Amino acid sequence: MNFVNPPAESPQYVTHKIFYSQVLNHEIGYNIYLPPGYKDCGEKYPVAYHIHGWTGNESSEIWPLEKVCKNRRAITVFVNAISSEDNYFDALLQIESILIKELIPHIDGQYRTDTTRENRMLSGFSMGGNMAFYYAIKHPELFGSVTPYAGTYHHLYLKEYRTVGVAPEKVIKLYEDMMREEWYLEENNILCLVRQNAEKIRSKLKIDIHIGTADILFCDNEILHLYLDSLNIPHEYRKFEKIGHDLEKIV
Repeated sequence: MNFVNPPAESPQYVTHKIFYSQVLNHEIGYNIYLPPGYKDCGEKYPVAYHIHGWTGNESSEIWPLEKVCKNRRAITVFVNAISSEDNYFDALLQIESILIKELIPHIDGQYRTDTTRENRMLSGFSMGGNMAFYYAIKHPELFGSVTPYAGTYHHLYLKEYRTVGVAPEKVIKLYEDMMREEWYLEENNILCLVRQNAEKIRSKLKIDIHIGTADILFCDNEILHLYLDSLNIPHEYRKFEKIGHDLEKIV
C-alpha cells in the first residue's frame, strides 16, 4: 500500500504534495496543477478532482490528462484513491470520506479555489470513473459536473458482474432483462442511487461519459447511458469507435 507516489517527471505546472489523512492515520500524496498566472493574481479558480484507475496512484494519470488541464482555466487535483478496506464497497465509502471530509477542505484551505458547487468538478478513469460518478450522484450539492472515462460500473450493479465483456449488439437485450428484475433497485446499486437523486441531478449536475466501443467495459457504460435516458437525465455520451480501455485515446 503506497500512500505517497511522487512522479519521476511532472508536466509543466504540476507539483506533487502531501496531506495528512485522519481516516487512514497517514500522510497521502496528491498532484496539483496550478494554471499559468495563478501565482501572479488574486483570482479564485474552479477545481477539478481526478481519480485514477485500478492499481494506479496520484501520479499515474498526470501525463494522459496533461492536455485536459491545459485546455481549461482551473486547478486540477490528482487524487490518490488508496484504501485500507478489502471489500470494494467499503473501500468506495472510505475513499469518499477521505475525498469529501479531508482532501477537498485541505485544497480549499491551501489554494485560492472557487468553492461553489458549480465550479467543483470530478473525473476518473476505470475504477476512478465509477467512483467519480458515484460521488457526484450522491453529492450533487458539492459537484457541478462529472466526467467518467471508461467507468467500471459492474461493481455497483451487484449482479454477478455479468456486464463485463458483453458484445455491443447484446447490450439492449441484457439491459431489458435487467430492468425486469428487482435487484437493480437495491440499496447501494448505482442505478438505485441515480433514481433516488434523479430530480437533483437533472437540475444540477453536468454529466459527460466517455467510452470506447472496443472497451471490455462498454456494456457497463451503455447500460448507465440507457438508464439515464430512461429517467430523462441530460448527459453527454461520447463513444469512441474501435478504442479499447485507453485513457489517452478517449480524453
